[in-house]
Amino acid sequence: MRRLLVIFALMSALAAGCKMPGQAGHDGSEWREMTVERLPDMNSPRGSHRTLAFGEEIVVLGGHTDGFKPIETSEYYADGAWHTVPMFYSHINGFAAPLQDGRVLLGGGSEQDFGIGQSWGTEVYDPAAHAFTAVGIMTRKRAMSSALTLPDGRVLILGNWRADDSWEIWTPEGGFVPGGALSPGWGEPYVLPAGPDDYIIFGPWDSLGESPGGRVDHLDGTVEDAPLLEEWALLPFYYHFPEHLQIADYTYLIPAVSRTTGEGTILKVASGKFSLLELEEPLPATGPKGHPISWGQIQVDRPARLAWVQGYDMVSGGICFARIAYDATFDGGKASATYFYADPPEDGFPVTSARLLPGGRLVLAGGTDWKKGTSPLLVDNFKNFATAYVFHTEQARKAGIPLWVILGSLILVGGCILLIVRSSRNSNEQPEAPVDESKLNRNLMEQMNALIEEKELFRRKDLRITDVASELATNKTYVSAFVNNMSGESFTTLITRYRVQYAQKLLQEHPEMLLDDIADQSGFSSRTTFFRSFKAVTGMTPQEWKKSVR
Repeated sequence: MRRLLVIFALMSALAAGCKMPGQAGHDGSEWREMTVERLPDMNSPRGSHRTLAFGEEIVVLGGHTDGFKPIETSEYYADGAWHTVPMFYSHINGFAAPLQDGRVLLGGGSEQDFGIGQSWGTEVYDPAAHAFTAVGIMTRKRAMSSALTLPDGRVLILGNWRADDSWEIWTPEGGFVPGGALSPGWGEPYVLPAGPDDYIIFGPWDSLGESPGGRVDHLDGTVEDAPLLEEWALLPFYYHFPEHLQIADYTYLIPAVSRTTGEGTILKVASGKFSLLELEEPLPATGPKGHPISWGQIQVDRPARLAWVQGYDMVSGGICFARIAYDATFDGGKASATYFYADPPEDGFPVTSARLLPGGRLVLAGGTDWKKGTSPLLVDNFKNFATAYVFHTEQARKAGIPLWVILGSLILVGGCILLIVRSSRNSNEQPEAPVDESKLNRNLMEQMNALIEEKELFRRKDLRITDVASELATNKTYVSAFVNNMSGESFTTLITRYRVQYAQKLLQEHPEMLLDDIADQSGFSSRTTFFRSFKAVTGMTPQEWKKSVR
């Protein structure tokens, strides 16, 4: 009995959880300190590169190194080390577009040292093979361009810097096809779907570096005016993926700052119409130390209904994130925010876009130096960093009992039952009738499956057996063995099957949904994982399976 009391006390302690330490900012906002994990340095310092995450695997692509010289390599982080892969081109301030098969199309960028000129070249990165394939040249040289993957798998490309601009289309089968001219053109524009066959183009500046004010172009040539963009300026140099900004069909979140006060905010673009995202309180102008904060890039975690806004302490160089819970805005409410902060290391945090990882973590890999006390947009491209950091915030979970508590309780309850059985057998009392332990385990497995199905736990990207084991202060082998012994498959395989089944349901019930959205909604951490897992379970790609059930 004493052992049982200890176990139940442990369960109560696990369920109680713990809160991160926090402190109040000078404007009353509560800030929570992040845990910073420094990864091994990359093999090369770099800036103006692209950082991607394929599940747990971090990949940095191209950019420039010290001396503002192009670097034609990429690196991926695996098994505790960075591995270098040669590229065809550097793509300094080029574009990257995730393809429907899990690969990434890269193109354009500055041609020479010091970020001068434009370039023609394009290539496709395959994260499964860690290899690049050259796929031809665009219809014009480009730098500071953007790309959008269309529902049919084609890629729309536009934008240029200090040169003429136009849009063009790339197809995996047919290469590049020219489209219409854009005059004036766009530098580093946003290009977003506003409807089934409507695409809007807007940005921080035109292709000559001038402010476009409230101008919004449509791909069909029509032009609109968005007065809100006259009041709120869009931020340059924060490269974005349209998929990382989307909170609903044709609805996106965009970072902006006041043209008069410098205050940061979040714009909502819904079906091409601009408004301010309703926040319970404005983004704080100062951090926990009273220093001004420069807010920038946004990344959306759609399954968790959360958006992450990246910022810098303009005095100390510390980094911060605002976690925006926007779910209430769909019902007329206001979005709430939680703020996280990390003091800089001795050599400072570089300026680059962080990338969201599963479990509410963010990675900052490489980047350029900047003079503290100024805007982080004013960087020193001649000095770059090879450092890499992972910022650990609270786990991004929906309301309800955390998964580790649910699974931990189930496993501990199962342990309690077996402990009772074994204790009774070893006591001096009259032995009771034998208990079928395999039946108890089967019942426990059924309960776990029921919880996973009813609460749709498989849709959580941070659903990792290592997290469960860590929270329970045990090892993943113990948790894995329980599932494997009862189901004959691994915990990962079990969850993957649930995710694939849910994706099949969405493909049938919502044929209009993009495959990227289906992957997100089903809990897959990346397009690559979605396609690989779907084919492993069904023997077909998602497109093939969709056609087969029509």
